[in-house]
Amino acid sequence: MSDTDDAPKTPLPLSILGLAAAFGLALWAGIHYMTHDASLFYGLLAGLSFGAAFAFGQQIKNRIVPTKKRKTDWKVHAPGAAELSPAKLAAQQARKISVEFDDEEIRTMANGLKREGVAWSAVNRVDIVISDEFLPLPQWMIGGDGAEGAKGIIVPNDAEGLDALMEAMKARLPGYDNDATYQTIISAMAAMEGHFPVWSRKPA
Repeated sequence: MSDTDDAPKTPLPLSILGLAAAFGLALWAGIHYMTHDASLFYGLLAGLSFGAAFAFGQQIKNRIVPTKKRKTDWKVHAPGAAELSPAKLAAQQARKISVEFDDEEIRTMANGLKREGVAWSAVNRVDIVISDEFLPLPQWMIGGDGAEGAKGIIVPNDAEGLDALMEAMKARLPGYDNDATYQTIISAMAAMEGHFPVWSRKPA
């Protein structure tokens, strides 16, 4: 719980009275400002009063409609099963992929068999791709460089094990766990298509 949550809150009736008083004072000062040749005193008073009215308004809003807390789930929320056609659901289940990892590598699995893998030490970028080619789900592209050149894996957004991988990436990829990364994922959540560079390894 934050310090803000612990702070005592102004009773709602007092906030409403404060809003009315501040707004009334702002109007009074504004009228006098216009009728007294743009007096600096009335101008400052009007500005301060409007600021106080805004603050009281925010207090009232937060009491009636509590501020939503930032989500800690960094996974892109794709369309739910109810939103997909039966044909798309069948195709999605037929190619069901899971992702798992250990201290050495990240790998995708299908029907118990390894499909692709990339070493943690080789991972140099993470992207989200949303396109007609991959619908109905966004895809996580985890790319890297290996002895045989560029490598990488493609992880569907509904892959089993993706939540655990998200937590592991925050711990293992330098600079992944920050606001810029989170905001990029938020942007991808709201998009219908596009390529979103989530993270890249900084040069040593």
